[in-house]
Amino acid sequence: SEHPEFFNDYPDLLDKIKSIDEQDIPIRNSNTLSLSGRLIKRANEDKERLQSKLDWFVEVYRVNEAIHKHLFEIEHLILKSTQLDQMVKQLVKEITLRFKIPYILLYLVDNADNYMEHKLEKKFSKKLDGLLRFTDLATINSWFNGNLKPALNSEIKIPSKLFDKAFPKGNIKSECIVPMLNHGIICGAIALGATKPRHFHDGLRTEYLERMADRLAIAIDNILLIDRLQLEHSDLSKNNRISA
Repeated sequence: SEHPEFFNDYPDLLDKIKSIDEQDIPIRNSNTLSLSGRLIKRANEDKERLQSKLDWFVEVYRVNEAIHKHLFEIEHLILKSTQLDQMVKQLVKEITLRFKIPYILLYLVDNADNYMEHKLEKKFSKKLDGLLRFTDLATINSWFNGNLKPALNSEIKIPSKLFDKAFPKGNIKSECIVPMLNHGIICGAIALGATKPRHFHDGLRTEYLERMADRLAIAIDNILLIDRLQLEHSDLSKNNRISA
């Protein structure tokens, strides 16, 4: 009775049990199912439970595949970008379109020890309509409490500190902050805000978001490196002209 699936492997034995006259079995007659009927009923129930689990695993796999595909395409877009403002706009557009997350902000650390430079704020802030923000290293570290993992807030009961007055007050009910790392040091973060409570919650798998943040840090590093090389080349050409 504890392992009715046993009869799936030995159907002949089950047929023999079903052929036994109930009068020969030392069980009192009752209104309940016969012994063979109970065994068959339990076997069918176990089969249904296994089928439900299989269906659930298939659905989880399908959803994960869709997420993986979306993030792969987003990563491809940001890695081939050559302009920071264009990349940020494209990132926000794609995340909103593919994952229905309405509020997105990109934070960069304005610190001489990172590849971020103070002049970036002046150069890009106006072009990005508030989508790109700058903060100091101490502030961004406080968001993660020294842990280089995404911070999830499932229910925001007071206005979000990340999404300031530029965003509709009270609309953001849960948020996720994903750190961007450059050589193991926080150089920025992606802030995601949802309009439903518990959209982001403890226990939510964040591996895909962490990988996207890593790719984003690489993309920004590449873009700024290209900018520096172009600037150096321009300065060198200018000096050569003056010398000539």
